[in-house]
Amino acid sequence: MIEGFLNPALALGAALAAVPLIIHLLNRQRFRPAPWGAMRFVLAAHRRTRRRVQLENLLLLLLRMGAVALLAFAIARPFVRGASGLGQLTEHTRDVVLILDGSASTGLRQGAGNTFDLLREGALALAAELDGSDGDRLYVILAGSEPRLVSWPSPEKALLVLPTLGKSNGLQTTPTDERANLSGALDEALRLVRENAGESGISTMEVHLYSDSQRDLFLRPDSESLRPALAETLSALEGLGVSVLVRDMTDGNLQPDNCTVEGITLLGDQAQTNTATEIIVHLRSYSSKPRAQLRVALSVNGNRLPSQRINLPAGGHFEARFPFTFTEGGAHTLVAELDGDQFALDDLRHSVIILPPPTRVLVVNGSPSDDLLEDEAGFLILALEAPRGDGRPSPFEVDEVSAGAFAGGDTNLADFDVIWLADVGTVSNAAVSALEKRVGEGASLVISCGERMADLESLRQRMFRSDGSGLLPAEPIRRVSSPRRESYYRVKEFDATSPILEFFASERHRRLLTEIPIDDFLGVRPLGDARVLASLDDDANSPLLIERPWAAGRTFLWTTTIGRAWTPLPQLAPAMVPLVVEWVRYAGRRDATELSALPGESPVLKTKEFPRQPILMRPDGTTRTLAGEPTPTPAGQFILPRPAGNDTQRVGLYTVRTADSPPIPFAISVDPAESDLVRLSPQRLGSLHPNLVIASPRNDSTDTGTTGEDREGELWRLVAWLCLLFLVCESLWGARLGRRRGGRA
Repeated sequence: MIEGFLNPALALGAALAAVPLIIHLLNRQRFRPAPWGAMRFVLAAHRRTRRRVQLENLLLLLLRMGAVALLAFAIARPFVRGASGLGQLTEHTRDVVLILDGSASTGLRQGAGNTFDLLREGALALAAELDGSDGDRLYVILAGSEPRLVSWPSPEKALLVLPTLGKSNGLQTTPTDERANLSGALDEALRLVRENAGESGISTMEVHLYSDSQRDLFLRPDSESLRPALAETLSALEGLGVSVLVRDMTDGNLQPDNCTVEGITLLGDQAQTNTATEIIVHLRSYSSKPRAQLRVALSVNGNRLPSQRINLPAGGHFEARFPFTFTEGGAHTLVAELDGDQFALDDLRHSVIILPPPTRVLVVNGSPSDDLLEDEAGFLILALEAPRGDGRPSPFEVDEVSAGAFAGGDTNLADFDVIWLADVGTVSNAAVSALEKRVGEGASLVISCGERMADLESLRQRMFRSDGSGLLPAEPIRRVSSPRRESYYRVKEFDATSPILEFFASERHRRLLTEIPIDDFLGVRPLGDARVLASLDDDANSPLLIERPWAAGRTFLWTTTIGRAWTPLPQLAPAMVPLVVEWVRYAGRRDATELSALPGESPVLKTKEFPRQPILMRPDGTTRTLAGEPTPTPAGQFILPRPAGNDTQRVGLYTVRTADSPPIPFAISVDPAESDLVRLSPQRLGSLHPNLVIASPRNDSTDTGTTGEDREGELWRLVAWLCLLFLVCESLWGARLGRRRGGRA
């Protein structure tokens, strides 16, 4: 029996079979008989042939009605289930959706090839079973970060496309370096199944998944449950009568050994030019056995550093540290490499670090003098510009301007990261506005006191507001002086966790700060959100150093002088140099930026100049013009249009070149999750969802997951042939009747 139609609404078209009957009935009522003399002879002849003519007309009518009805049934696509009865007359054409796992993990070497080679061989075997001339159709979906329908609908086309998937890199061949999105690939398969099901709600399609059964592909991170989106799609396919046949083409090893370069970072968060730092290569083992004497290599800007030999514990982590000093700011390419294993893709990791240029410091000198001992900012500038102990140049670029020139408002503050007002007694309204703008953009303002700051009322009006909108982090109250011949003030407490004062935390260096004599200071009242980093030993524990965030920047107040007027600190180099250097380093800190992304993605790329004609250069040397318009930012930069996902599928170093700006490099590295090659056993995989059917052993490529009893077959070809037969018979029969009756007439 016919069990249904794929397009049941079209089966209603069979009612059009009544049209020939209606036409016949209407034609019978069109003429009225009129008696005439010779009519009796005609009636006598008609009575003799009446029964035969009626049978001939009825047969012609039935042929016409049957042809219309069969045509409607053929379009509605009837189907039956089973291998007996009508099932023996059906044509079992196959509509197959093949999901091919294209994740980076399929690059794991197995024998002379790798996992992806085995998956592709299985896919080619399935395509060879199908015959497009018999109506078989095959849709091949490559599962990467996004699903890609790479071949449809002819199996013969798939036989040509499948061998072209992938790239060769030594012994590794993978179609993508991405992490597979199985939910997205099954959603694409669900779309095709729904189209096939039509209005019947039941589909005859087959869905095959060829995968390495990687645990992360199916399960939630750190969980044993199926991913929710995946479970929802599998249930939707189950509702359409379609199971997902999973075929694992691997060697059965559920936990392949693997070691990986997991990441590259810089030590700490204050990496600067001309400052010694360490580049840390993060290594991880997914092996059940320890690995000894693994070689780790690091290249910086193409220059290879001395490699290291490390011991990597089983299932553990290790940090290989490479000392390095960056002499220039800007983009630096880092490439870390580990001794190769069976999964070569994650043994190499690329990274691009954007290091800030040297910190630009503007010192506004309120009491300049030709005599260094009397110059308010002389020792400050000397400490900042002095080369480091190992001969490396200073990490700071210092400019000096007098208080009078600064008050004129002609200084461009946008060029500076730190602005230090050293004993500046009067700040014009224009200068205050310029300072507020620059600090609001992220710069730091340091204010140190002195003899010229006598007009505290004017200072309060221009730079302090009780609501915190002023630049001063504390309200100035009065100058406090010690009886110089009898005693002086010293630092009583300080915050050793602050990067500014961390140097003095040890017992060896602590007294360098706490024993500094301070004769005079400015008594202040800090704002509520200000942080007192150091205080004095007077009765009020008066603040010496105060820090406060202000918009995107910071403000600092040093309540005594940075020159010799109120304290001998400038002449005490062991205390002055580390205090000033660490202070300005912290105040001008700009964290290094990493320009790295996962395959199929890209980081945000910025440039100061308008990027005309941006061109992406890929690791293989091919180029692609970036489509789209750049986006301006409030900071005066331009964000470049992002490359398309298929332009960044491969790991490696990329570069964007424009007509007017320096090249902008960025790195694409494999997702660390791909390095965990743990797989699910067939039993565990089959238990995740009732609609996941585990295929028989991989050498049985003919298993479709259905039996002869439950397999569906369509009758539309048979019905179409019957319709054609009816039309031919109707034409021949109608022609015969016409000739015979016409000849008799």
